[in-house]
Amino acid sequence: MSSVWAVLVAAGRGERLGSKRPKAFAVLGGRPLLAESLERLDGIPRIERVVAVVPPKWEEPSILCAEEVGASKLTACIVGGETRTDSVRIGIGEVPQHADVILIHDAARPLLRRQIVDRLLGGLGEGYDGAVPGLPVADTIKRAPGGTVVETLDRSELVAAQTPQVFAAGALRRAFADADSCGTDCAALVERAGGRIRVVPGDPDLLKVTTPEDLAAIEQRLAREAR
Repeated sequence: MSSVWAVLVAAGRGERLGSKRPKAFAVLGGRPLLAESLERLDGIPRIERVVAVVPPKWEEPSILCAEEVGASKLTACIVGGETRTDSVRIGIGEVPQHADVILIHDAARPLLRRQIVDRLLGGLGEGYDGAVPGLPVADTIKRAPGGTVVETLDRSELVAAQTPQVFAAGALRRAFADADSCGTDCAALVERAGGRIRVVPGDPDLLKVTTPEDLAAIEQRLAREAR
């Protein structure tokens, strides 16, 4: 069995939520948003340990949050960087060299299910350096620099990428070795470094929290799960 470590990225400020607290501590179902991902990662047998990357001065509340939900796999809680890429790089630095696979997940996508992780881990191998969940794109996508359409993309070839994303540890470390690297997600950096990424079916319930309306939609899904 491969050694799988998870890096939970939870350092975002969440300014569009309109809250004085960081996004990871927005209230979801009566508890911090962070609690949902910590609890779910802890319950996935394939994951050995979890590293949480959190905002400055929120390390202790994050550790207390993990204790309250019984997330015993949390092994480090560290302060993130200025950008998501910086925060992921810091988190990867806390993962020991013996780890074979590193899973990157955003606390902003709390409704993580074990089936997604199983699909992702199953997608590694056969020459692939990483695996990401993707959803088909329903809308017509046009490339329009400066407001002028120059191309209409074939949506049958497009997917919307989600997290978690999993990577062979060596490939991910090499992709982040360049201090100037930046990307909209980790897979973009691995791709840029020459890695091959497999897409597995995503989960429509893995919504990303950006606005108060997103929180409300996710709370409805949580209530549906509890029935």
